[in-house]
Amino acid sequence: MQIQIVTTSIETKPTAKGSYQQLEVVYKNLSFQGKVESKKIMSFGAGATSFKTLSTAQAGAVFDVEVVKNAAGYNDWPTCIPSTASTTPSEAPQQGYAAKTTTTPKSTYETPEERAQRQILIVRQSSVSSAVSLLGVGGKAPLKVADVINTAKELEAYVFGVATPDAGPTGFGDIPDFEGEVV
Repeated sequence: MQIQIVTTSIETKPTAKGSYQQLEVVYKNLSFQGKVESKKIMSFGAGATSFKTLSTAQAGAVFDVEVVKNAAGYNDWPTCIPSTASTTPSEAPQQGYAAKTTTTPKSTYETPEERAQRQILIVRQSSVSSAVSLLGVGGKAPLKVADVINTAKELEAYVFGVATPDAGPTGFGDIPDFEGEVV
């Protein structure tokens, strides 16, 4: 496999008996459409030789890597040598990669104003559902939209702590006035 180095970084990992180093190589896989990949190589074991070679590699350098599956089924890089192929890294691929890393993605988070508006809509939707449930209990006639909306507005005002003026008791218009008829 042929790779072109993008970046390398070495990290020291402590263990109970000391420590070891781990090299993370970010590279373009020139054998597979220039796909950017990464590989962690340990300073010991099957990758020790590749670790020594790649730990001093510069960005843009091209290497031929031998890939071997180990007993656990993972890919090891037992040998890694500078490429002797006629392919030499040009500055254009490096600049193209750098341009991709400098573009910042657009935020998809809501602004505080959008979040507040969404909360109002959620409360309104819940209030309408509650109003339908409240007015539908025991009702034999279909609900009137105006009644549902008025009840929903009252529930919404209650949730947001907005005082609604009390109009007094309602629904007593069909009771006759009995003034003067006290027995």
